[in-house]
Amino acid sequence: MIPAENARLPICELEATTEWLTSETIQYVVECINDCENVQMLAHLRYMFPRTVLTEASRYIKGQQRQNLRLWLTQLNNQ
Repeated sequence: MIPAENARLPICELEATTEWLTSETIQYVVECINDCENVQMLAHLRYMFPRTVLTEASRYIKGQQRQNLRLWLTQLNNQ
């Protein structure tokens, strides 16, 4: 099911299996996070990927994008 465009997206509740935690998958998620341009894009990633995978991938985010990530997470968590 695809949520309505302005609907708040739920956070993925899947448990991260060993397949999710491979270096290739983590690198892919790092690339996805680095490609985020706004809070809505990050919300979509939280909807698609298990929290553990996002947490692991976020450790590799640097510079301005890391600052953006922190700001966007604050915005999402306060909605």
